[in-house]
Amino acid sequence: MTTTHIREQIDAMSDEDRFFASAYLQHLSNEADPQHKAALAARMTRMDEGHKFTLDQLVDVHQELERQGL
Repeated sequence: MTTTHIREQIDAMSDEDRFFASAYLQHLSNEADPQHKAALAARMTRMDEGHKFTLDQLVDVHQELERQGL
């Protein structure tokens, strides 16, 4: 498959399909990035050490962001 063919197929996609294609390409990029892997590992370590949020805390943060229009 050529780059031109891929571009033609992307041009023919719906906005929703382009969104998912873009997200997939970003996923592939992140998966190959050692810094991204290290950041995920550090986050998991913090969570394993107990630095977590409860569902109620997350709901509160979400509601506050909505109040702020974010």
